[in-house]
Amino acid sequence: MKNILLAVDAWYPQMGGPNVVLANYYKYLSENNEVTAAVPSYGRETDERVDRETGVPVMHVRSVYIPIGGFRNCVPGLDGALRQRAKQADIFHAHSPFALGNYFANAAKKYDKPSIITFHTKFKDEFMRYTHSKVCTAIMMHRIMSVINKTDYVWTVSNGAAQTLREYGYKGDITIIRNGTDMTVPENARELVDRVNEKYGLADEENVLLFVGRVVQTKNLKLVFAALKKLNGSVPFKMVVVGDGEGMKEYRQMVFEYGLGDRVLFVGEITDRQFLKAFYLRADLFVFPSVFDTASLCPIEAAAFGLPTLLVKDSPTSEIIRDGFSGYAVPADADEWAERLKYILSDKSALAAVRENCRRYVYRSWKDVVAEAEAEYDKLLR
Repeated sequence: MKNILLAVDAWYPQMGGPNVVLANYYKYLSENNEVTAAVPSYGRETDERVDRETGVPVMHVRSVYIPIGGFRNCVPGLDGALRQRAKQADIFHAHSPFALGNYFANAAKKYDKPSIITFHTKFKDEFMRYTHSKVCTAIMMHRIMSVINKTDYVWTVSNGAAQTLREYGYKGDITIIRNGTDMTVPENARELVDRVNEKYGLADEENVLLFVGRVVQTKNLKLVFAALKKLNGSVPFKMVVVGDGEGMKEYRQMVFEYGLGDRVLFVGEITDRQFLKAFYLRADLFVFPSVFDTASLCPIEAAAFGLPTLLVKDSPTSEIIRDGFSGYAVPADADEWAERLKYILSDKSALAAVRENCRRYVYRSWKDVVAEAEAEYDKLLR
């Protein structure tokens, strides 16, 4: 049995892919190991509510509020409980290069244990989006790269993420451990589909397109809406957007200006994971136009239901599919997306074959992911 310390520098109620990764690492590693998951504290009341909702018994580390994006900055050096856990740890694995990632790298060296950091996010783009300052971005990039460079082992979630890390200046070895999903087809699938059909008026829709994620500019939804405008009634469709974010107002306006008001449905954020399954079950095609994400979880979630994804060609997330076999990858051009959408939705037999291949070759469970990660832990400890 190993004593494993995990960490991520942002936790619920803030939404993000690394949260899902950490929760599933904790779930499966805890079956045979002593595991502690360290995350920022958002205040006792919020922490207790989040613990009830997630069911993940994390350690809430002391933190201070950062007036950018609602983030909290941990102060792990002042947290006695974390210091005690660090003394007992066999391995330190951080999923972010901020305060906790820095603490893990230093503590691992102090106690002569291996440290790992998994690189998930194109931080440079995010820093520019929040600060609008090249100087601030350069300072913050210097800080996170110093954390990454002093961590013993660096993992990423895709080849594209590894390439981004190289562009940031990292020269060491990189191990790729791809993401997975906890989504499975439920026994009450028909009931869930009926429920979403009734609630959102989808029963009579022939072709339902789905997007799930943050509604922000980096997701590039404007590409989808521009392509849908160009379809010009050549094939029937209903586009369903599940999620929320600061881009909602802009995208609603775009949909209105494109004359797609009756064809695009914004349903907001769905926090009930069981009900979220209903959208994947009901849809005919998942669309994910982002080139920002290093390895989005959503297309893997969709694959659990045999729902293939239309992605941007050569984007990091598109690595998991073969175009026309287990999904679709098209250059980021509205005309080309419109043509491919028309083809996909008009040939149901071809789509059925891609759906089956998607289920077989794109789906990957978190249990398998964590087993691969634990095998790497054992190798490093040896």
